[in-house]
Formats: sequence, structure tokens, C-alpha cells
Amino acid sequence: MSDSPSLRERVRTEPRPHAVALLVALGVGIGLATVHWVGLVAAGALASLAAPTVRRGVAYALGAGVVALAVFAASLGPAAAAVPGMRPVAYVAVGAGLGLPLLGSLARAAVP
Repeated sequence: MSDSPSLRERVRTEPRPHAVALLVALGVGIGLATVHWVGLVAAGALASLAAPTVRRGVAYALGAGVVALAVFAASLGPAAAAVPGMRPVAYVAVGAGLGLPLLGSLARAAVP
């Protein structure tokens, strides 16, 4: 057997592969989320799999949700000014934007 660490271990412990994995996870997850809401779950799962611990995986998934919400807000452009008047819909969007990636972060607990 080889003494070299697996790709998963390298991604979780070495700074450069870790950063690349997080950027790719966010890109893929946000890209999928533009097509379907399950992309938010995928964003959380992919981001959390790069984390060295389950707790940090949850934090990474929450960060992925914040990034997804920021991208969504930026995509609204000038229509973003109307969002505060749309409270029930805005609550659902924020809840899904934060909750679905957290659901995806369960993948980190399943993959040691």
C-alpha cells in the first residue's frame, strides 16, 4: 500500500486543494441551483465534504447558502427593492437558501 494520503484527505488537510475543492463545490452547487432547488442541497453537500470536521462542514454548508442567497439577490438587479414588500416569499427564499444546504451538510457526517 502507498503511504500517500488519499485525495479526500488532501482536500481536507492541504490548503491549496482545500480552496480549489471549495470553489468547485460552490460553482457546481450554485450552477445546479440555477436550474433546480436540489442544487442548494448539492451545494451544501459538496462544500461540507471538503471540510475536515463535521462541525466545519455545517459551517461550510451555511456559507454556501449565504453565497447562494447573495447570487440570487444580485440576479434580481433593480427588482431587489421590491423584496421587502414580499415578506412571505422572501422568508421562504431565505429559509430554503439556508436550510437546504444545511440538509446537504449531512453528507459530511455520512462520509468519514
